[in-house]
Amino acid sequence: MTRPPIVHPDAADELDQLYDYIAEQSGSARAWNYVSAVRSFLHDLCAYPERGSLRSGSLEGLRIIGFRRRLSIAFVARENDVLVLRFFYAGRNIDPALLGERVNPAEQR
Repeated sequence: MTRPPIVHPDAADELDQLYDYIAEQSGSARAWNYVSAVRSFLHDLCAYPERGSLRSGSLEGLRIIGFRRRLSIAFVARENDVLVLRFFYAGRNIDPALLGERVNPAEQR
């Protein structure tokens, strides 16, 4: 059974920013192809969401998977969907506290 991907709104903004960055550096066609490939990868990931490195810590079920060597994708495979929490491009640090806020925003208030 394939679970649908749910991209957190802030993660969607990060993907839009990544598009803008690539478009500025290499052109809009390359940016479109890259972001389209990321979205296709997410749909494939949903068929087998237990891929990626399982991270122990404060956020249960957190997994990180790489995409084309430059992008890391943080996600949680839940019972009915796959929640994409964040995109980390080009070695950005993974902040577990921010990821926890994106899974449970009400708990952080």
